Amino acid sequence: MVSAPRSLSSTLVFWWGVCLVIQSAERMFLVATTITREPPTAATLATTLRAGFRADLMGAAGGIVIAVVLGLVIGAGLAIANRWRKGQAVPGSPWNVGITVGGVVVALLMLAVATADMGYYRYSQRRVDTVFLESVIDVFSPPTRARLDSGPADRQTAAQLADGARWVGYAVTFAGAMAAAIVAWWLAFTRAAGPLLRRCIAAAPRTSAAVLVLALIATGTSFDLDSRLEVHRVSVVSSTYYMLAQNPFWSIWNTLEQVIGARVAGTEAALLRTVPEETAVRVTRETVAPGATFPSPRYPLVHTTVGDSGVRLGRPDRRDGRRPTILVIFVEGLDRRFLGRTVRGIRVTPFLDRLRGETVYFEHFFSNGSSTFHGLFASFCSALPRFGFSPIRTHYGSDFLCLPEALKRGGYRSEMIIGQGRDRGQSHLGLFMARNRLDALHDEGNFAPKTPRNRLGVLDGALFDLVRSRVETLHAADRPFFLATLTTGTHHPFQVPQDHPEVRALREQSDGYVTAMRYLDIELERFFSGLRRDGLLRNTVVLILGDHGRHGRTRRTDAEAMVGDFLAPLFVWMDESLGDPTIFRPRTVSPVASQVDLLPTILSMTGLMPALTPFVGRDLSCAFVRDCLADNVAYLSNVTENLLGLVDRDGIWMYPVRARTGHEMDLGVTGASRERAVTDPQVAPRQQRLLSLYVTGNLLLVRNRLWSTREFSDPGDGVTAPSRPTP
Repeated sequence: MVSAPRSLSSTLVFWWGVCLVIQSAERMFLVATTITREPPTAATLATTLRAGFRADLMGAAGGIVIAVVLGLVIGAGLAIANRWRKGQAVPGSPWNVGITVGGVVVALLMLAVATADMGYYRYSQRRVDTVFLESVIDVFSPPTRARLDSGPADRQTAAQLADGARWVGYAVTFAGAMAAAIVAWWLAFTRAAGPLLRRCIAAAPRTSAAVLVLALIATGTSFDLDSRLEVHRVSVVSSTYYMLAQNPFWSIWNTLEQVIGARVAGTEAALLRTVPEETAVRVTRETVAPGATFPSPRYPLVHTTVGDSGVRLGRPDRRDGRRPTILVIFVEGLDRRFLGRTVRGIRVTPFLDRLRGETVYFEHFFSNGSSTFHGLFASFCSALPRFGFSPIRTHYGSDFLCLPEALKRGGYRSEMIIGQGRDRGQSHLGLFMARNRLDALHDEGNFAPKTPRNRLGVLDGALFDLVRSRVETLHAADRPFFLATLTTGTHHPFQVPQDHPEVRALREQSDGYVTAMRYLDIELERFFSGLRRDGLLRNTVVLILGDHGRHGRTRRTDAEAMVGDFLAPLFVWMDESLGDPTIFRPRTVSPVASQVDLLPTILSMTGLMPALTPFVGRDLSCAFVRDCLADNVAYLSNVTENLLGLVDRDGIWMYPVRARTGHEMDLGVTGASRERAVTDPQVAPRQQRLLSLYVTGNLLLVRNRLWSTREFSDPGDGVTAPSRPTP
């Protein structure tokens, strides 16, 4: 392709530049094609390019490290060959030649990945991920009955072939852009950078070599976790441009780490020793969707939608023809045990207590996980949480059908506002939400530097101010929207402002959570009442819930010690413009519900429930007016204590994994738990159901077999394909 530079240092710099140019040229090409679809602000584009260039520098350093390793191996072989064949030695330094060959190999690999990433982005607006790699594997795998029966996949392939002419033109344009960028670097290097570098080396060889090494180190490497996280944390509100700032080579690396880690840990084998796969799938199907059809052996939980008895607010026969606005407020650690309390003569949550009389309140609602990101995963994707880190962190490149993507079918714009960094604790929330079609994520970096903060992030008052601002803007756009937020103030160490006299009065008592709850209640009332007063809640459904229950040593009984992390409430408020007493009336609902039920409920209310879904939750909207869902269950997973739980109408069953006994308790968690052997005939059915949910949820997540956009979505209109019965 090019002649090899004369010195080893020049060779390194040249191929480092090639690696950088390939990555940057691909990003600029994608930006150029994306601008026509979603025009960015100048600030968004500048932040995207700055973060992307930093990612490319690290990727180039990683590429040159690989090239050097290959070059040393090749160079050693050439040096040995030269010693044995002195008369026919390879011209030039064997190390220079070896690194040149290594640079060519790495450059070709980068070109291949960049081309694949470009093509995948064209069809999915995503960078290469687990789904892409599995699609490549499928191409070279023997056909199976499950794949041959996938009509939607065939339709997608046909659609792509029909787009062949445009694709050829697009690919040719991309190839031309990459060739032009590489040739431009070659000309710049041979005419300017190369000669200058050689003069510097000739004048001060040791100093120049040291500067070169330090320069390469300064760019970082793609294996430097902290440097990669800085790019993950960049505050680009638009998910489209946030995704463009990322590096496809990191995505491949993270995917391989995930697959290798699961193999090394023997995750599948350990799960299957708990319950046989066939039994686990059968029991799970009977639990999550009794009466449904499950058409895909490869994706065992994908099922037909059952029943049509809930509230439909997105009906075409509505007078204004509009779908409702959905506002979801996740309150950090909101615990229903603290509602209605009075401490030192002060009502802790007077607003939430009054709101209960205006809403449908689920008194036996549970969070499915014991941490924030497990709760968000269950709520947004209606899937079971796993042990260990949340799937948001570990499986952000896998295929899910989550709320933002499902709502896009109805023309919704989806946004989320959080008061902390999008990658705090390496959560990868930004990557996960962008991968699953959230339009915009506002995080701590989008607040002014002097905005009041606590240890976790922005205080709730400032957070609600930004939420209100976005509500005003989105209402003005006259388009249905979904907006979610997550507060911070009720997280330990409960640092909240003392401006309100009741907050100051409560700070003297020992439990800081109570003080933080009072502050949260005040700010939530100010926010909610202001929106209502100004007509900004018209045509709106508001859901208020906890991401989990309260953490900490506050349990009064052994039962609370096991279940306290999951005791989060759910309030559902509906604007009077949306309904009447036949579809919504304030009431307290007793049947069991949990976070996995949120997604089906929202899709049902908006009239956007697909014909096929992987959801493990139920539509709760029938409970807005009558008693229903008596057979609903909630699956609990305490990721820090290896504790599982199952809640049904008969009570709560908690099981420490690999123990011989479990614990029974009542739904209200008012008394002591009762220890029971797992082999007890009265307990055995519950235990089998619990372990089946545990095995199925974790096993399908590890295998990426919860959902397939490629197989179950119609590329023609984006609507989930109609169900097909199992042959």
